[in-house]
Amino acid sequence: MAGTDKTNNDRMMQKTGLLIVYAWVLLAVGFFVLTAWDPTYLNSSEDYVSILAIIGGPALLVVTKIIETWNQEKQVELQDYESQATHERSMNEIQVKHHADMERNPQPTGDFSDHPAHGGRISQVERRLDALESKGKGK
Repeated sequence: MAGTDKTNNDRMMQKTGLLIVYAWVLLAVGFFVLTAWDPTYLNSSEDYVSILAIIGGPALLVVTKIIETWNQEKQVELQDYESQATHERSMNEIQVKHHADMERNPQPTGDFSDHPAHGGRISQVERRLDALESKGKGK
């Protein structure tokens, strides 16, 4: 999987998780700003904390489940990366061995001068023997 691909869990984590966290932080910061600006809001702090708790409770459950699902997905991705890396290492090892073998035992370059069918050394020896035999018979 490429680094730029986003799964459904990535998008869900990004949209849902961020929205819930931002909403909760915005409410908490909003309450802090309101009480700093006008201390009379401290009289209704219990109501405001209750609202934060009401939003925070279900938000925590949702975010926890999303994080668990996202974490499981990332573990699977890591396992996939490990198997891919193992495969790549073994393929690189095979390639290095192949190149070393090719350097030790180079393949023919197309020059088949040693091959008997192409007038190689064996054919030349056979021709010399034939020539010697014919000289010996001719005497």
